[in-house]
Amino acid sequence: MHKGKILKIISTIFVLVWMITVFIFSSQDGTQTLNTSGAFIYAIESTVNGNDTPQVESYSSNKTDTVNTQDSNNEKYNYSQELQTFVRKNAHYFLYTIGGIILSVFFYAFFKENNKIYLFAILTGMLYAMSDEFHQRFVAGRTSRITDIGIDTLGVITGTILVMIFINILKKSRKRKNLKMGE
Repeated sequence: MHKGKILKIISTIFVLVWMITVFIFSSQDGTQTLNTSGAFIYAIESTVNGNDTPQVESYSSNKTDTVNTQDSNNEKYNYSQELQTFVRKNAHYFLYTIGGIILSVFFYAFFKENNKIYLFAILTGMLYAMSDEFHQRFVAGRTSRITDIGIDTLGVITGTILVMIFINILKKSRKRKNLKMGE
């Protein structure tokens, strides 16, 4: 089978798998998605702290201790919320960076000579991000945010730029190789 045909088939499969993966994550309700990012945070904390059991808070009947514990719990809650937001927004960015790579390779496989393949990849990724956020409006406990579309689009742009750099390096390498062979 021809290399170009294999790249077309593989890139098509990767695009479909990526889109299905995004759809599955977007179909998780609010509790499920919190648990997913919470499990990720816990795994990182466990690795960094070197323990695999959650910390247990002890509570006292002493009023001063109770107030201190509540203040501590509020701080932990606020920290946890900030960490959840950080993890979730980075998950958007990372997932769509992968999408940008996959979409760029897909369009490159089908339209090598067209200079607009990168624009197609970015627009396709942005449209998919928009449809993804629209889909989330109908999932319990989820919201639809324009900022998430922006984060997703930045991820697609990053992935696309990475592919542009990689392809330019390959082209320059091939050009040097051909020049050496022609000498």
